[in-house]
Amino acid sequence: MNKKIQNEQSDNWVEIYTDDYDFESCSIAKILADDSYYYLLANVTPRGKSDGLYLLKHDDVVGLQRNTAYINKVKTLYHLKQENHLEYNGEKQNLLLGLLHFAKQKELIISVVMGDSDLYGLQGFVKDIDEEILTITNVNSFGDEDGESAVLLKDISAIACDDENGSDLKLLHSNK
Repeated sequence: MNKKIQNEQSDNWVEIYTDDYDFESCSIAKILADDSYYYLLANVTPRGKSDGLYLLKHDDVVGLQRNTAYINKVKTLYHLKQENHLEYNGEKQNLLLGLLHFAKQKELIISVVMGDSDLYGLQGFVKDIDEEILTITNVNSFGDEDGESAVLLKDISAIACDDENGSDLKLLHSNK
């Protein structure tokens, strides 16, 4: 293994477990930041490809592992494929608002998980953010705008931003 890859800050790469009943399934990510409620993660696929930014509540994480053989494999693929993530330059004191403003500024599609669900409930562009409410311009699976949704910020448990699905939808949307 390449020394440069081996020596890269391995302590910020983690396996993340979010299911109490399934310790076989995990995500691989680099922890970019964390505040008192959320982790901001740079997700990586099992094949070492960038999979966008992910905001995840601390309370939804049931386990973290570091320095595993699996992490080292994925990290090596990530570097060999010369992958990278968008550089996050948003607010780090409040990661929820920081990521939403970042996504709005960069015109990125987000997918939002609400409450205790494991499923993305909304996907689209950030239209507006106020003290309590996020308004999204919905984008359907064909890249078409499909109305608007408003949700309470306090009900958001996770956000995927610029992941593979969101990038595909943005590409479809941009080429209409």
